[in-house]
Amino acid sequence: MSIHDDTPDWLRPARTAFNRLQPGADQEAAQLARLTEQQRVLRVHRSVAESAEAHEPRWLRRLAWGGGALGATAAVLLSAMLLLDPPGTRTARAEPATGTGFIPLVPEGEFRAALAASRSVAVWLQPAELPRERLALLGLPFDAARADETVRAELMLNPSGQLLAVRILEVAP
Repeated sequence: MSIHDDTPDWLRPARTAFNRLQPGADQEAAQLARLTEQQRVLRVHRSVAESAEAHEPRWLRRLAWGGGALGATAAVLLSAMLLLDPPGTRTARAEPATGTGFIPLVPEGEFRAALAASRSVAVWLQPAELPRERLALLGLPFDAARADETVRAELMLNPSGQLLAVRILEVAP
């Protein structure tokens, strides 16, 4: 670690201090030994992982890919079914509940439970005026030329405010 003659005088103290900070040969040898050991451990881990993959049965991998393909196919079919026939169309076209004149807007079981519970808990009837175009959504005939007119109806609500059914009071003009 000699100081070269071409080093300017103002830079010599810094060069001397820098040379003192450089690690010695024993520190470099210890660092090299640590790095060599780390590389050996990584090689061992890699070889263990590769041997585990080699011993894994092929049918297991095929089963995993097949399960993923089956799930993707089911998702596509479900999406197609929902696009072709959205939920709620069957309940909206349902016949009026016997004797009440109401068209259920919730699943039939929930509607019947609300009617049965109406003896102990009050069901609210709310008068309303609906646009005539809503008749089509309920599966009832409607004239598109009069879509901007309104129809008198009654809405059945449970105490929490959920709309259970609708009864059309006036359809003709």
